[in-house]
Amino acid sequence: MNTQGRGLFANVMLDGDTLIVTYQTAPANTISDNKSLYYRTYDRSLGELTGEQFAIDVNAPSELVDWKGDLGDQKLTLMGDYIYMVALIREQPQVGIMKFDKSFNAVTSPLYLGNPDKFVEAPTDMGFINDGQHVYVQLQTRKGDNPMTDWGAALYQVTADLETKNIAFVYPEGGSFVTGTAVLFVPKGEMGMSEDRLQIFSSNKDYGNRERVGLHTFGATMRLEYIADSRVDIVERELDVYFPTGPSFNTKHHLWVVGYSMENFEGDHGGPDGLELGPSFIEIFNTEWNSLETIPVNGSSPAFRVMTQTVGDDIYVVYDEMDKQGSAATSRARIEHYTITAPQP
Repeated sequence: MNTQGRGLFANVMLDGDTLIVTYQTAPANTISDNKSLYYRTYDRSLGELTGEQFAIDVNAPSELVDWKGDLGDQKLTLMGDYIYMVALIREQPQVGIMKFDKSFNAVTSPLYLGNPDKFVEAPTDMGFINDGQHVYVQLQTRKGDNPMTDWGAALYQVTADLETKNIAFVYPEGGSFVTGTAVLFVPKGEMGMSEDRLQIFSSNKDYGNRERVGLHTFGATMRLEYIADSRVDIVERELDVYFPTGPSFNTKHHLWVVGYSMENFEGDHGGPDGLELGPSFIEIFNTEWNSLETIPVNGSSPAFRVMTQTVGDDIYVVYDEMDKQGSAATSRARIEHYTITAPQP
């Protein structure tokens, strides 16, 4: 999708029959400066409706926020007629939430979240979703020097007008919560759920763990309380897997779609020189978390930060080819379209 620079941090949103796809570009020598945000729109068959446009020009004057020449990690969600974004904003110690119209004209100045005085919250690679009335920000929290089994999710419930309504901390039983996460809103009656809930995804062990690192999922109520016995290990491979940053669920076929990356060799994940850019996949599950199919993305070439959306018979996948260190000479932000051709048993 990117026509210049090195693409990274792609997102995809569904607006009826229109896909809104965003991505950043980095210059040749750094991923810490001058990463403006761009967008394109497509129809459901990936016919382009709108070519590359600035969503956020980090070097342009703004009355509501001073980007100071860069935009860090970010995720977006579409709620009603507005796009909401949670992001790392340069020189701000907390994450900021902003509200835009569908042409990315800013409607509000940022609301900043996080309490670094009490909890060590990792603001990077955050989770972000909405339930139609509120947006939810998910950060990793570490309680001081406590072991990684005490790492959890800091959840923030924020109104459509960007007022903080609720804050809570959720700790999974029998596993950890590691940055590079996602959260989904699942309404009652969908995916076998008996009540509205938040479904949370992360790696199940900390980076560098000597045991095999896989992926797990667990639930929280809309009161932001952990649902007992909800944790399930869903992916374990021959090497460490991580970064389930953009899962989705398909209501027509009752399928979960989870994207993730896998390390290139034993010890690559979490190592001092680890790229984290590696073979990446989408894995399809039924409502009982039985794996039905695993599909490599990017033609089996390395990829990272896999995000998905699914509706009807369609699955849309975006990702980039930029490694953690920012050393890739080239990186494409790409979109792929898959079709569900038969109902699964």
